[in-house]
Amino acid sequence: MNIILSLDGVLRAESGEPNRAGVLVYYALNAAHRVAFITKDSKADAAHWLQSHGIIGYDDLLDNSVDLASDDLKKRQFTLSRKKAPIELYVDSDPEMCAWVFAQGIPTLLVSHPSYLPVEHRPDAPRKVRKWNEIEEAITKNNIAKSEFASKPKEAELWD
Repeated sequence: MNIILSLDGVLRAESGEPNRAGVLVYYALNAAHRVAFITKDSKADAAHWLQSHGIIGYDDLLDNSVDLASDDLKKRQFTLSRKKAPIELYVDSDPEMCAWVFAQGIPTLLVSHPSYLPVEHRPDAPRKVRKWNEIEEAITKNNIAKSEFASKPKEAELWD
């Protein structure tokens, strides 16, 4: 099985520390499959980080040299990897990227470690500020629902 695993967010936290859970996932997958890493760093920097943290035995490393200004780097790396060989599993900490890869027909594995996950990828991440008219509409809908519920006969009245 050919697997692409994102170094950034799965194996390495934003702070640069290794994510132990991600490293365990890597070694579990690497034991019987071909695993390639993608990273936002240069190949030399990523290889140095991997070696200095004892992460060895990977099959390929796609770095930022495939970056184009108009494309998302991870999507470009995924597309180029897919041209080389069929991708059978994608592993990342970015839910949006996993959803995009899933839409391409590839199974995905979302790795979400609360201590290492970037804030924007967390399910409890702060959302965009809503516009005032959206807040007013939500309050109006809520008030209408409450008034409709209040005007309906209570269960006890139905049985009397």
